[in-house]
Amino acid sequence: MAELESKTIHSVAKAIHLLDLLTAGGQPASLTELYQKTGWPKSTIHGLLSTMREAGLIEQNANGRYWLGIRLFEYGCAVSNAWDISAIARPYMQELSDALGESVFLSVLDRAAVVTLAEVESRASLRVVSEVGARLPIHCTSQGKLFLAFGTQAEARRILTRGVLEAHTPRTLTSYEAFLPELAKIRTQGYAVEQEEYKPGLRSISAPVRNASGEVAYALGCIGLGHPGYNDDPAESAQRLCEAALAVSRQIGYRGA
Repeated sequence: MAELESKTIHSVAKAIHLLDLLTAGGQPASLTELYQKTGWPKSTIHGLLSTMREAGLIEQNANGRYWLGIRLFEYGCAVSNAWDISAIARPYMQELSDALGESVFLSVLDRAAVVTLAEVESRASLRVVSEVGARLPIHCTSQGKLFLAFGTQAEARRILTRGVLEAHTPRTLTSYEAFLPELAKIRTQGYAVEQEEYKPGLRSISAPVRNASGEVAYALGCIGLGHPGYNDDPAESAQRLCEAALAVSRQIGYRGA
């Protein structure tokens, strides 16, 4: 099964490439034009277009030219609805940043990385910023460890054993075995902490934002600089984060405890 997952399905890759060509072209294209751009047999291109047309991904105009279908618009709307989570979470993020004196971020899992969807900067003179759109490693960030802990064990194992886990600092966990007690701890306490595992002198804490199905769909977290007198006990910050994350979860349909 793992071997199959590592292989590209060429017909799917070719269909996606055709969609990319139509998108980049900005207008309907003929079979011949797509053949000239790909060099694939016309029979292959026609078969892919016909299959996608039946699914609503492609439409064929009266003149025979092909264009993007309405189903893609529906997919786009579904994605944009998910982006509204940033607007929903922002008031809670601002309140957290003001209370904790740290930058607050909202992240989503994307394959084997975490992506920052929204961020509220701390007003402190020295602050850490997690830029919107930034892709961060999953194994050495609090949000990444949160997704690993609350996902399936099989998925965590797949991600953590498929390649070398880079040691960003001496505190980075770099083996699946080392992660097992850490992930169990996160599930028990309900939040994740990263202490100088990604960057020296930084600590982040993340709490789960759940969707209507109860799945952990987003991570709400804070990140700050370590300094003399820095509060080493994350419990107070974690409690505030968990309360805010639960409030955001309620806003997107979660009805659990």
